[in-house]
Amino acid sequence: MSLSVLGSTKPNDGLDAEEIKKFEKTGANSYGNSDELELAWAHKAFQHTRIYFNLLCTVNCTKLRLTKFDDELYAQFLVSFPHAKIDVIDENKLKSVAAKRRWRNFCYTFEHHVEDYNFGTLLRLNTYGDYNQENTTLVPRVQFLAIEVARNRQGLNMCHFGKPLKGGKQDTVAAEEGQERESEKTAQEEGA
Repeated sequence: MSLSVLGSTKPNDGLDAEEIKKFEKTGANSYGNSDELELAWAHKAFQHTRIYFNLLCTVNCTKLRLTKFDDELYAQFLVSFPHAKIDVIDENKLKSVAAKRRWRNFCYTFEHHVEDYNFGTLLRLNTYGDYNQENTTLVPRVQFLAIEVARNRQGLNMCHFGKPLKGGKQDTVAAEEGQERESEKTAQEEGA
């Protein structure tokens, strides 16, 4: 299941589809610090976190694919950050000048491969915890993907498997659809 599908949302409060298209064409510089854009980003980021966490609760994370580039992300992550501690991340180390430089180079590697590679995304600092104010930090989407793919491959997110779902019916349906897709994919792979 591709996380880019999960990231798509309907136009949000204050912005209609036409304004969003205009923003995408003209870029952020023409808007400055628009309250409507900040609200739209916050809404999209919040939806993303709920859906992703619900997937962790319903799908075996070791088999979950977030993008079609998971293998490349994971391999490059291991090369670029061989000693990174990803179960519990120290935000000060993650946001240090040296780490930012290394992550910037990492992110640019996937600039033309991962959609919205630099979109601000909420990352859990402690893999064993839920999304909340104390346990999240803002990172580029590629950094989130690299860390979460590594956590999934290493089974660190299995601690959430089987937990009750959070959020509304829409999240439950999205998580159930993700679980069905993963089951079908596993069945196809076993049959091959």
